Amino acid sequence: MTTILACTAFCALSANATIVQIDIVGSVDFGGVNIGQWASAGAGDSVVMSFQVDSNNFVDSGVFPVRGYEVIQSSFSLSIDGNTAGLAGAQPFGSPYFVLRNDDPAVDGFFLGQNIDGFPSGIATDESAQIADTFDALFQATYEGTRLDSLDILDAVGTYDFTGLSVFNWGLEDGPVQPMGFIFDHWSITAVPTPASLIAIAPLGLFAGRRRR
Repeated sequence: MTTILACTAFCALSANATIVQIDIVGSVDFGGVNIGQWASAGAGDSVVMSFQVDSNNFVDSGVFPVRGYEVIQSSFSLSIDGNTAGLAGAQPFGSPYFVLRNDDPAVDGFFLGQNIDGFPSGIATDESAQIADTFDALFQATYEGTRLDSLDILDAVGTYDFTGLSVFNWGLEDGPVQPMGFIFDHWSITAVPTPASLIAIAPLGLFAGRRRR
């Protein structure tokens, strides 16, 4: 029985969705804000934006060849010059998505948005702004049409830079204006390993089952 239970647990772990980490690393490129914890940040200061998605939690567009993976809200952080904000608890226009574009129509790319079809762009942080209630975090990177093979985020795992890049936009939006822009050094999509403590359940169970025989 132990062997069966352990195998069941292991198979369930294998069948579960993969958590995927997105990390964008760079610096302030232009502009500034004059409110809140980011008011002292300026050109050249460090910027890191990180968040996670579940590879099984996605929505496909009925209009465009795009797929939106819902951002795990508790995983999001945007750090500018060492000062960090998270996501707003309620997104004004819907859920926050990290969207993949494959041959759309002749390019591949990625963007953050509250609508997988492209508008509005950006997702709401919990940092108070001047015009809007909070700043939106923007990210868009468009590459040549051979960069992605599918809309499966696990096929997109890797490190990205400016190679093959045609358009990008990373920064903060406050209502109708973009008061601050960032430039990335690199960014990455990484499958998060299953914790070793969980993986260990199956081997230990299988071993216990064999001993009882």
